[in-house]
Amino acid sequence: MSNVSILNKEKNYFNRKRLINKNKEEFKSELLDYARSNFPDRISDFSEASLGGMLLDFAAIVGESLTFYIDQQINELDYETASTEYSLLNHLRKANIKSGFASPSSVEVSFYMIVPAIQDMDMPQKKYLPIIKRETQLRSIDDISFILEENVDFSKDINIIQEVFVGEKRYLMLKKEGICISGDITNESFMFDENNVDSFLSYTLSNENITKIFKVNDNSSDINEYKEVEFLSQDTVYEKVDLGENAYFNVTPAAFRYVLERDFEDGLTTIRFGNSNGNVINENGVLTNPEEIALPLLSRDYIGSYSLDPKNLINSNSLGVSPAGKTINVKYKFGGGEDHNVSARSINIVDSLNYFFPNLTSENDTEVDLIINSVSVLNEEPSVGGSNALTLEELRGHISSAMKAQSRIVTHEDLLARIHSMPSNFGRISKSSVLDNPYSKSTKDLYIICRDELGFYTASNDALKYNLSNYLNEYRIIGDTFNIIDTDVFNIGIYLKIKISSNYDQQDVIIEVQSKIFSLMMFEKLQIGEAINVNKIVKIALDTPGVLTITSNFKTIIRPRTNDDLNRIDLDNLDRTYNNNSFSVFENYKDGILSPPKGGIFQLKYSSDVEVVSGWQYDYNRKP
Repeated sequence: MSNVSILNKEKNYFNRKRLINKNKEEFKSELLDYARSNFPDRISDFSEASLGGMLLDFAAIVGESLTFYIDQQINELDYETASTEYSLLNHLRKANIKSGFASPSSVEVSFYMIVPAIQDMDMPQKKYLPIIKRETQLRSIDDISFILEENVDFSKDINIIQEVFVGEKRYLMLKKEGICISGDITNESFMFDENNVDSFLSYTLSNENITKIFKVNDNSSDINEYKEVEFLSQDTVYEKVDLGENAYFNVTPAAFRYVLERDFEDGLTTIRFGNSNGNVINENGVLTNPEEIALPLLSRDYIGSYSLDPKNLINSNSLGVSPAGKTINVKYKFGGGEDHNVSARSINIVDSLNYFFPNLTSENDTEVDLIINSVSVLNEEPSVGGSNALTLEELRGHISSAMKAQSRIVTHEDLLARIHSMPSNFGRISKSSVLDNPYSKSTKDLYIICRDELGFYTASNDALKYNLSNYLNEYRIIGDTFNIIDTDVFNIGIYLKIKISSNYDQQDVIIEVQSKIFSLMMFEKLQIGEAINVNKIVKIALDTPGVLTITSNFKTIIRPRTNDDLNRIDLDNLDRTYNNNSFSVFENYKDGILSPPKGGIFQLKYSSDVEVVSGWQYDYNRKP
């Protein structure tokens, strides 16, 4: 992970918050007053060259140094003023920041296969309908790996594409979609010394940007599986149990557990285990009687405030079983970044296919090989959500929202904090905005936008919306509803007509105005629904040396850009595209402020979209 350059504390000391607020001269002045009032008959000469002056300088220097380090250490206690990487990393851990690593991209991939048809019917034979299992590995033509996140059952909602003949036998081509997330799967094993039973043993996995831990188990005869928890004192986890058509979440004891510790400097992940032996768990690990929770107060007709932690339901003081003396096997997925946002129709390689035929009695059926060999994949939409790791300075900005965040979504700020702190294995939203739904008080309209492989805004695909929905459902209050809506992107261009003094080179002034507008306006930082201040564009141009005045109509400085404009713009043989979302400048312009339509975002897609022309040159040397 790339780090920002944390500012040198000595260089920037006086620019940061100071507490004692004294320098050497102030200390020297106070020491001089103290010496003259308490020792008037001992030393009377405190000039620079005297012994008294030297003692004052020594004491003042010591005082200033101690003040500096006291102020520095106190400032390190505040994440806003912390200047060292060590302190900032500690603040990130205290705020329980889990995002920040490079995130993978998500996409819905179509699976195709041919299946024998029922004679004289346009229906496939049921026994030959397989289930493509999750963790099936695909790959794009750019060599980016994708992992299937859920089983694809071809027996449900059968979608027949076309009829196919192999020789004289009739087959049907079927299609089914599945959600895939980029990354590579690997296994890693390590062993702990059996003499370290009382230690909180840990191991740092070798790969960066780990997005998902599939399984952690040991080599004991029982093959104990370790569960991930938020903190080692958490005794239980909510485990999903599939029962045919239905799935349930059960409260399951987690005697064998671990926590993940992430290093934001190098992008590595450390697994830390408990420190107890198995006997302590077996003796004390009893699930709490639910009646004790339901009736906490007896023989009273009143009740005060009663708090319950649903994640702590075991009568045990243990912090988990230690894996001392055992070999631990970890299966996990890693990888991510903006280069994982691949284009549409680029995922077409099957690296590893996991499957089974639930209705097939014989595994030696000759049709199986033909069906499996016919499997092909293709993504109809580009994958989105992949982004590079955040810098330490960017992560500093997440601490405030993380400290205010709760385990539930109550306010708009809670919702936005949850979205942008979403674990990287769900993907990442570039920009988001929450608006009240005009028809329901309990419904919020959630506008989101992602970036493609080139860094341009693009609509989120269904896979990422599905991931976001699952993530938010864990925190939303019952009755609250979120409408996840794609943000409309409005591409814009800037056309500015200026007058230039004859004392300046016309082309140099135009280039400088273009460069300053593109850099100082920082269009890439515009949020959803944020307006553009046209007056600021005018001021930037007028502050450029050589510019006399602006002759453009302020309302026409910013203009919509759509694909219909491509025929009218000199593209200089560039492969340029826009979307077709248009807007009325005159309807959205007021007092120098241009606002996007509801739920929209402005995007200046190309630097050449800032067009500056000279309408007239004034000659200072001409005679009146």
